[in-house]
Amino acid sequence: MIKQFAFILSLFLLFSCTENREESVEKSVKTDKSNNHKVQQQNTSKEEVESIKKNDSSQEKDTIKDSGLFTIGGFQDKKYYELLIETHLCNPKLNDSVANSSTPCSSRFFKFFPYNHNRRIEDAFMLQVRAGVNNYPYRRLLIFVREKGKLVLMNGIVGYLVERISQNSGVDDLIVAVFDDLGNNNFDRYDVLLKYKDGKYHFVEAIGDLEGEFKSKKLKETASKAIKERIDEKQLIF
Repeated sequence: MIKQFAFILSLFLLFSCTENREESVEKSVKTDKSNNHKVQQQNTSKEEVESIKKNDSSQEKDTIKDSGLFTIGGFQDKKYYELLIETHLCNPKLNDSVANSSTPCSSRFFKFFPYNHNRRIEDAFMLQVRAGVNNYPYRRLLIFVREKGKLVLMNGIVGYLVERISQNSGVDDLIVAVFDDLGNNNFDRYDVLLKYKDGKYHFVEAIGDLEGEFKSKKLKETASKAIKERIDEKQLIF
């Protein structure tokens, strides 16, 4: 009898914790004042608001599974330098950041990734942009495609690339970390899956946040709905 009671009690506690997690996710995404998913700026966004120091000789880890190191050694091929100039995100006449927030076309501020393996990288690429470039406080992942000979911005994400997942189509699925500025030096981060369809990447589902992975189906569905609404509201993916 005692063993049966203990087993029932353990099940009650397990389901209670799961329901509380679901409620916590939904509430924290819907309001900027929730404390469950906030972190102080110095913990998650220090890189996003710091100025780039001129004599910085270290490499910065910018992504989790996909190597996103900004480097000081320059690009391995001049085509990347030429592509940067074509995006108009940088000033080729500069050697370092200046007071007006102009940024040089340097590997210290930009990182290239492929996403469409059916095309040359000159015609389809992702560009991880370091925080502070063009006076924008957060990292950005910009996705370009060439149409009729000109580069066009296909998608933009306020955040960074986590992982590329190969697909039979030749166009990678993406897992990206999306930053959400909640105000008062508080931030949230949503890890979401994007799939390519009809010429753009689209939100599929949220897979985790600052508290960890959404493991249960119900939690993932609840969180995905709330996070999608938040992302659309603030245009964190565009």
